[in-house]
This record gives sequence, C-alpha cells and structure tokens, in this order.
Amino acid sequence: TVTWTPPSPLGNTTGYRISYTTGSDVDIDGGSTNSYTLTGLTNGKTYTISIVTTSSGLPSAPLVVTVSLVPSAPFIDSTPTVSATTVTITGSVPRDSVVTGFLVQWQRDTSGGCTNEDEGSINATGSFTSYTITGLEEGNRYTITVKLYNDAGRGPVSNSVTAKTIEAAPSGSPASITVGTLTANSVTLQWGEVACLERNGEITGYTVTAANSDGVVKGTSSVNVDARQATISGLTPSTQYTVSVAAVNGAGTGPVTALPVETEGPPPPTGVTAVQDGPTSITVTWTPPSPLGDTTGYRISYNTGSDVDIDGDSSNSYTLTGLTNGQTYTISIVAIAPNRPTSSPIEAQVSLVGVPEKPTVDMDNIETSPTTITTSWSFPPDATGSEVSWELTGQMRRRRASNAEGGTSGRLPKDQNSYTIGRLRSGTSYHITVTVFNPAGNSSTTFTHSTAEDISKSDSSASVAALGGVLGVVIVTAIVVQAVVIVFFIRRLQRAKVRPQSRAIDQSTKASTNTGVEMPTFSGKKYL
Repeated sequence: TVTWTPPSPLGNTTGYRISYTTGSDVDIDGGSTNSYTLTGLTNGKTYTISIVTTSSGLPSAPLVVTVSLVPSAPFIDSTPTVSATTVTITGSVPRDSVVTGFLVQWQRDTSGGCTNEDEGSINATGSFTSYTITGLEEGNRYTITVKLYNDAGRGPVSNSVTAKTIEAAPSGSPASITVGTLTANSVTLQWGEVACLERNGEITGYTVTAANSDGVVKGTSSVNVDARQATISGLTPSTQYTVSVAAVNGAGTGPVTALPVETEGPPPPTGVTAVQDGPTSITVTWTPPSPLGDTTGYRISYNTGSDVDIDGDSSNSYTLTGLTNGQTYTISIVAIAPNRPTSSPIEAQVSLVGVPEKPTVDMDNIETSPTTITTSWSFPPDATGSEVSWELTGQMRRRRASNAEGGTSGRLPKDQNSYTIGRLRSGTSYHITVTVFNPAGNSSTTFTHSTAEDISKSDSSASVAALGGVLGVVIVTAIVVQAVVIVFFIRRLQRAKVRPQSRAIDQSTKASTNTGVEMPTFSGKKYL
C-alpha cells in the first residue's frame, strides 16, 4: 500500500501515476486521492516504487521509495504434544511467503500467584513446520506464538496456542510453618505457599501430620489449597510431637516442612460450678476433661495457700468445709498428672451467706373464708425460697388424713410472698408455719388462725332440728294410737275365748243343784 500527500495547491493536477519495476504503471484519477494498494507482488522481493502527478501538461518529478515484503503470519496447530518439561508445536506457513527462519516465543501462565519469570524465545532457521521447546517446568501452562522472517524482516505473529506440561509431585515444601494455638490435646498450624517453580503443577491441598517420638502418627488433617491452616486434635497432653506439612498436586505429595512441638499439660475440667450447701461449706462440681489423657486427679484451690488434692481421674465433685460465713471465696480447679504441668485453671466464685432471718407475717391482712386462709409475708434479703405448712390446732403430731388436717405448699420461688391454703374445715383453728430458705439453712415463723364459720350450714342445721321435732311428735302419736288399737283387739279376743267356758259352768251348776252337790263361787261371780 502506497500513501502520499497531494500537492498544495493542487493546481491543474488531475491524478497520479505509480510505477514499480519496468513497464508496470498504474494511473489513478483524482487529484485529492492519497493512497493505493499494489497487489500480485512477490513475497521476499524488493520493489522500487515512484509516483508522479498527472495533468493536462507535463508530469511532475517522481518520488521514489524502496520496499521489501516480509513473510505473512504462520498457523500453529491447536493440539501440541507435551511431556513433563517439553512442548512440541506443529504448523504451516502461507504458500506465497519467502521464509528464511522463524522465532518461537513462550510465556508461563501467571495464574496461581506465579510471576511470568519463566518466559523465552528462540530463533530457528528454515521454514516452520514444527518445533520442540525444552527446559520447561512440570505441570505449568504456557502460551506459545511463532513469527516468520526473511531478508526483509520479521512478519506478523501467528495464532497462539496453550499447552500444559505433565505434572510431577511438588519438589518444594510449604514455607514459613508456624504454630498458631497449642493446647493439651491439639495443635494449630499455619504455613506459606510452595515456591512457584517447585509446585510442578497445580497445588490442590496440603497434608498435615503429628508424629510422636516413636514416629507413630497420632493425627492427620487434609485441608484445601486456600486454607493453609489446620488443627490436629486427639493428641496426648505433655507430649512431644513432630508436626509436618506437605503440599499435594495431581501427581502426588511433595516434601514436608517439619517443626517440633510439645503439647500442654492435662486438659482442664469443664463445666465447673460452686454452690453453697451449708453455713460453712461449698460443693464444687465439674466435668472431667475429654480425653482424660494421663490425668490422675484434681487440685482445688481457694484463697491463698488453701489447696486440696483429689485422687481419681473420673471424680467430679468435692465439698469444702470449715469455711467462714460471710466471706467470698474464689475457687479454681486444675487437672494434675504425674511429672507433668497442671492444666490451665478454671475458676468459680461463691459468697457464703448465713441462715436467713425469720419471715415477717402480715397478721393484719390475713384473709379467710370457710375453707381457705390466705397469708402473706416479707422476705429476708438473703432468702432464696419459702414454704407454707399447716396443721389442725392440737393435732400437730397426728397423721394427716386429708388437706383439712394438714399439708404443705411445697417449695415456693423467691418472688412469691403469699399463699392460699384451701380445702380446710370451716370455723376451725390451724397452726400455720412460713419457712424461708437459703443454702445455709432455714428459719420459720408460726402463728394460729381460724377459718370463717359457714353460716349457711348453721341455718340448715336449725331447720333440720325443727323438722326433726315435728316428725318426733308425729311418730310418737302414731305409736300410741297403734298401741291402743292393739290392746283393744287383744281384750276382745280374750273375751271371745272365756264365754263358752261360762256356759259350761252354768250347766254344771244346774246339775249339781239337782244332785245336791254345792258348786264353788268365784269372787261372788260365777265366771270370770
């Protein structure tokens, strides 16, 4: 392509004539035209090109340039052949190109944090059909291009192809391994990346191990490539380990970076609580560590110089006695093992309180009904709960057959300071006791109070008594009448039996008269 600047002023310019080689002329119309492309030329040949203006008169003086044609861009096949350290490319050159050599260039992919320090180029003589790049890194991706050249110079760049060499196990270990957290049963590690040229492929993860002095692996952890941190658990307290980290890729595991560590003493117990259970005693409870490791017991410390050693790895409670009421105790507990440091302490704090004062019952505001008594009281400041109990007056020692004879409310919360006793007997006196509690003990206040009389029952009793009197009179009258009737009928029956006998007596009397025998008389009468 030839370009130029039209003359100024144009004058009578009507066009241009381009000449290249002998007899090869091209006339171009248009005074303002400024470029033209010559085609059908020979690659690798040098051309002398001149241009003049044309007009109705004579042509201008010629302008002359010399041009040599460089080769066109070659083509690289998209399927290179690879090994661990080489890439072989194949391709072709344009048919019309004159080629005396070619330049192969490559550059490693910068993904994964690696820089492009591994790049290169090489010149080869002859026409391009294939080339093998050597000395590359295992498991790396490379971008490759080719340029052809001849005596005129280098031509344009070819298409690019990407090839990845075959992976090998990492040849380098992780950098900067450090211990993050170390406990009795675990160790947490952090580390840096493997050097780029030592990865030999794409790092996909890491293997972390902990081995004891005998070389026995006690813990293993596999983590992904982005973490670069891992925790190995299940270790033995107060034990020396060699912890190591190795990088992993598709071809295998690389060399390790190792570091010696020693776990802490026995793990501490957990869930420690301390509760007052008497005026001068505190019970401490805890959950034994898991795993126990070589724990053989525990040490409880309270205040300066007061220690108690407890044997037994599975023990979980102990009561401290002989303490001072009203004093605050800070209690700590550690696990102990032979010839080992103790675990880190776990603390709890308790303030000992005394037995609570007696509750004050509000005697002026006791509410009663025929079956209930409602009482209220004030809490002493150090009380934590209360209870109400009751008994029939004079029956404190008798067995309770029902709620009306006695009972208890059960433990009431501190925020409840009143209680209604139900199902009692009307007009009955009861002994009522209000008891308040705290860990040191309890105190009670007892008083006597009666339920109200049931008026409805009294009226009913009077009515029943009146009715009973009337019924009594009726019943007595009926009995008397019945007795009179019975007596009457008995008399009539007796008379009916005697009359036949009297007739016989009269006849006997007549006979005796006739015979001269005298008959006796009965009280001046002849018959009863």
